[in-house]
Amino acid sequence: MTDVFFRTFRNFDTPELVRLWNASYLGRGVAAPISCDIFDTAALAQTYFDPEGLIVAEQEGRLLGFVHVGFGVNAEHTDLDHTQAVICAIVVDPEARGRYIGQQLLQKAEQYARSRGATDLHAGPSPERDPFYTGIYGGSKPSGFLESHESLHPFLKASGYTEREKHGVYQKNLQTSRDPIHFRLLNIRRKMEVDMTDQPHQVDWWWMVRMGRYDSLQFELCPKNGGDPVAGISVIGLDFYIPTWNERAVGLLDLYVAEDQRRKGYAQALLIEVGRRLKNEMVTLTEIHVPLARQDVVQLVEGIGYNQIDTGIVYHKKLETAGSSAPETEASSLNEPAQTEEPERE
Repeated sequence: MTDVFFRTFRNFDTPELVRLWNASYLGRGVAAPISCDIFDTAALAQTYFDPEGLIVAEQEGRLLGFVHVGFGVNAEHTDLDHTQAVICAIVVDPEARGRYIGQQLLQKAEQYARSRGATDLHAGPSPERDPFYTGIYGGSKPSGFLESHESLHPFLKASGYTEREKHGVYQKNLQTSRDPIHFRLLNIRRKMEVDMTDQPHQVDWWWMVRMGRYDSLQFELCPKNGGDPVAGISVIGLDFYIPTWNERAVGLLDLYVAEDQRRKGYAQALLIEVGRRLKNEMVTLTEIHVPLARQDVVQLVEGIGYNQIDTGIVYHKKLETAGSSAPETEASSLNEPAQTEEPERE
């Protein structure tokens, strides 16, 4: 049997990448099966896609795995921040596990990140560090690698990555759940109305490159007598998950409340009204992600009938800069054959 070689992405790789995704990347929060067009939309068509950041393991013309590294956004949301790299996906064919391929893909990912100036490497796409796979991994939005994606977590921990943050994945069945009723909500409904637009009023480069190609709506809670919105939330369709979930689902994103209008029940009122409107449109399931450090938001969504069904974990590893690390030798180049003597730790 010939050696396994590691190389960067080539245009004819897409069908093999999709095959690997559908056969290997399993879990509740993974959209599968997907097509080449869907994979292109979620990854390859991004304006900042770098073929050198998508590294594959190949043997006799067949791909055995791949890892994809991207970068977070800068503070102004105008360009990438190359100091903050993120492993957006790492996939190994089930038939090729136990051959050290996943570990070597991870090493190649770290080499690539350092070569681009990264000082921090995150494992698992998450807010502000989610350049790829929106709409096909994570559900309503990328929030780290999901606990339901079981094989990744012991593999990353054994490779020196530590947990940095956790996000709760919450879902609500619109057909069976009941909304709370109390005086404050009734009073808000008398004074406020919900307006709907096809996108947020203020969009930036980061929003456009990731979300601009997806169908989305913006709901805002506004005073009936005029004035600025007091709260808002975006909604994105999750059609790619229909084969996995067998539900017509939508994701809720970027919930906000005006700073001077907080703790008045507006977020709760908005979420309830949005749920009612979506139910009338035959949507059966809504999903929202919440940083578990934000217990106030956790209590908010649980109070209106959302249940936590998964957890996203973001891992982190500090990188030496390219100038301070040892020079890369021929043995560690992308054309290095895979080691087969050591067991796969994935």
